[in-house]
Parts: sequence; structure tokens; C-alpha cells
Amino acid sequence: QITVEAVARHSGVALRTAFHHFDSKRELFRAAIDNAATVLVEAMRRQYEAADWPDEALLQLRTFLRLSAEAIYATPSAHVLFRDLGVPRSDSFALRWHDTFEQAVTQILERCAAAASIDPDTDAPAAAHAITGAMRGIHAAVFDGGDPAEALRIVDRLHLTVSRR
Repeated sequence: QITVEAVARHSGVALRTAFHHFDSKRELFRAAIDNAATVLVEAMRRQYEAADWPDEALLQLRTFLRLSAEAIYATPSAHVLFRDLGVPRSDSFALRWHDTFEQAVTQILERCAAAASIDPDTDAPAAAHAITGAMRGIHAAVFDGGDPAEALRIVDRLHLTVSRR
């Protein structure tokens, strides 16, 4: 129900300036989504660079999921992506971020299969899609008031859904 006019007024920007940058409410939302995704990706990058990565592929998956969740919960703009909009399927940066995340999970799962940490017949892209969907659901619960610490405990066990053990 928000309008470009209301955003311009709230931001102290002239309406003409707002419409110069955003032709429509859709363009304004796309920019907000892209900004939130960019901030989130940067937070994740910092988490990944500072991490002590385990050698075992299955534990790498656990670490990747945990660090991603920590970055998401520590990034207020991520709420726009996960709670309010659910990482929309569009031509925005958010879609590319989502696809890149799922591809990273696929690559880790392929390493897990090669190391026999998971069943070698596992359909890595399908499993990555399911894990990514589970992560989105967990994040949505946190953004709806769920306990982030409990969510992280669940994320810490998510890799076990594909484990051979």
C-alpha cells in the first residue's frame, strides 16, 4: 500500500526527484530489494572470509549454512527479502543471489557425494533446492518472531538431512 509519493515525503526528497529515479513503485521496490540483497551478500562475504573452514565436505555444508544464517539474522535489511517479499522470483539482484546460494549448496553437495559423505546417487541440485527452501522457511520463522538461537540450532543440523550417517 506504500507509494512512491509516501517514500519521497518520508525521505525528504522532492517528488519529481523520486520519479526521476524510479518510474514506478515496482522500480522503487526492485531498488530496495537489490539494496537489501547487496548488503546481505556483503555481510555473508565477511562471515565466509573470517571463518575457519573444516576439511570435510559435509561439515563445510554445515558451516556454510550456519554462517549464512548468522549473516541474515544480523542484517536487518534481509527482513525485506525473507519476511516481506520472500526473495521474489524476478530479474532483480535478489534472484541472482538466491540462485548463487543454491548453486553453492549444490557444489558442496557434489563434493559430499564424491567424498561418500552422502549417497553418491543424491540429486545434488534437487537436494540443494530442498535445503535452500528449508533455510528460507527457518528464516521466515525467525522474522516472524521465532528465536534466532533455536533457528541456528536447527540450521546446524540441516546438513544431517543428506548425511549417510
